[in-house]
Amino acid sequence: MSLPRFPLRNCPSRGGFSLVEATISLGLMSFGLLTLVPLLAVGLKAARVAKNDQDSAQIVQTLVEKAKQGTLASGSTPFDEQGNACVASQAAFTAAASIAPVTGNTSVTRLTLVITPRGAPDHARTYVVVFAPSS
Repeated sequence: MSLPRFPLRNCPSRGGFSLVEATISLGLMSFGLLTLVPLLAVGLKAARVAKNDQDSAQIVQTLVEKAKQGTLASGSTPFDEQGNACVASQAAFTAAASIAPVTGNTSVTRLTLVITPRGAPDHARTYVVVFAPSS
């Protein structure tokens, strides 16, 4: 028993992609995505550095206000990510403060702050503020 044969010209043509075309397009898309992966890493690093700088600035602002009020002591203080003082085990930053009078002018104080992100001691930021303490 033989199967009936239908002429090809009477069959409607079907659209679509061949296996070779699909493979080539997937290869091109993969190559394009692989070239963008390093940009993702650079963007994530830049975002982390920007967040650390923003948090450091918040901590510095808090400590400068305390120094102006006369309630800041020299030494290290741990801070969380929101800029609040916390215990050392929960700290995201360490702030080392040094307060000294300016040489030759006893009415002005020099405050040096070194803000170090936890786990990244090479990204420490140093801030120096000169101010007249509140009376």
